[in-house]
Amino acid sequence: MLTSTLVKNIEAGNIHRKVTNEVYDGGIVESFKVSSLEGIIDTSNIAFEPEKHLTYYASPEGRGKFESTRRLTMKELGLEHPHQISDIGVTDPFPLFTDEAIRIMRQEILNKELFMKYARFNNSSTTGQDCILRGYAKNGDQIDAPFTYQAWTHPKSVELLNKMAGVDLVTAMDYEIAHVNIGVKDPKEANQEIIRQSRQKALKGDSNGDDIPAIVGWHRDAYPFVCVLMLSDTTNMIGGETSLRMGGKNAGKVSVVPGPKRGYATILQGGLIEHIAPSPVGVSERITMVTSYRAKDPLKKDISQLGTVKPEVNFGSRYNDFYPQWIDYRSDVMQKRLEHLKQNCKKNGRFDKEFCNQFLKDIEEYARSTRESMQVSEQEWRDAAKNTTPTAKL
Repeated sequence: MLTSTLVKNIEAGNIHRKVTNEVYDGGIVESFKVSSLEGIIDTSNIAFEPEKHLTYYASPEGRGKFESTRRLTMKELGLEHPHQISDIGVTDPFPLFTDEAIRIMRQEILNKELFMKYARFNNSSTTGQDCILRGYAKNGDQIDAPFTYQAWTHPKSVELLNKMAGVDLVTAMDYEIAHVNIGVKDPKEANQEIIRQSRQKALKGDSNGDDIPAIVGWHRDAYPFVCVLMLSDTTNMIGGETSLRMGGKNAGKVSVVPGPKRGYATILQGGLIEHIAPSPVGVSERITMVTSYRAKDPLKKDISQLGTVKPEVNFGSRYNDFYPQWIDYRSDVMQKRLEHLKQNCKKNGRFDKEFCNQFLKDIEEYARSTRESMQVSEQEWRDAAKNTTPTAKL
């Protein structure tokens, strides 16, 4: 039921879903063992260095593994689409950041001051025990996680990700840099046999994926491309892979991309591919860091929409921080497209009316989708109303 209190809570930054001190002190610290296993280091003055923190440059072996990574095309997945911006659909996990880089990123996001400011219980979890951090790396002019922000925006990092994606990309907007999904398994509630059985069905091709317990349910991403980075030790992890719904002659079947190891990443054209992150077995945590991208070329198709990330749907999005960035990015793209129209309205010295009409229709559609993406359906309001109080514990 939609209430004025719910609306106020959402507009105030989803404060009704903030993680409590009790959860952080009793769950986060214990589960992730920040002090005992990783040690405390001062990350405030550590600068990102590609030769030291990108595996491609830090290790000849890492470079070799990167270069030999399998990339599946949209055609191979049976998912060719007129709106795709690259032939690449998904990659196998590839080495991206070194152990030291991952350690620094983990300490930045698990810093209590930052965590308590940005962490929210995750509304899309099918376990009800997970949380999310969004829009924390750079919030307006404030950079709260400097190393993480540098790591994802450094030209050397961008170059490697573009190579994997098969197209030049830019981050969708600052809010979508390095958002974090934290999954915690409650041993008292976990049904490992059911999880293992359903996962094996998917691996054998005997399931359409509806029976896979997951940290994040079946979905398409809000933006054309995503890069998913693993921040957890997966040595004893069973599962953690990404499952994809295929098309074409394999429609109804599930394809599984191996789960990445700590420091490894996967590139996915997630705006067009329905996928899921199954709940892992054998570990107490699964922390992934996701950065979302759109085409660098403003004239390329941009299918971005806010179905899974707007504040009324995703509790990690803060109303007064998120929406202004959305308007800024979309306005910037429209401005660049209008400039292109202005410079190309004549062909061989003659006004090209047909070109201009079609181009303006495309801009009109882009403006319409920008507005409609911010609308909230009755079902979305109902779903938001189901989660009016924070989870008691992880």
